[in-house]
Amino acid sequence: MLGIHAEALLWINVSPGCLEETGKQLSRHPQVRFAAATTGPSNLLVAVAASDLTALYHFLQETIGEQKHISAIEVTPILIGAKRTGLIRAHSL
Repeated sequence: MLGIHAEALLWINVSPGCLEETGKQLSRHPQVRFAAATTGPSNLLVAVAASDLTALYHFLQETIGEQKHISAIEVTPILIGAKRTGLIRAHSL
């Protein structure tokens, strides 16, 4: 219904001094659903939604490729989703 037919998690290695800047730049992109600093082999996790695999490829090539402080990336395609998260709103009395 939303025209999203390709999703992926991007596990990205960014130079430590540029982590916040890179995360903020990527989070502003309309295809990015979620961006967070992490620990472990990668220090930035980005969830991406695209209209199709070609659009996902172009996002990786153009948007990620433009980032100068990224040294490595692992792309995990999401094949099927069983549940999505949403915002939890506080109920007013």
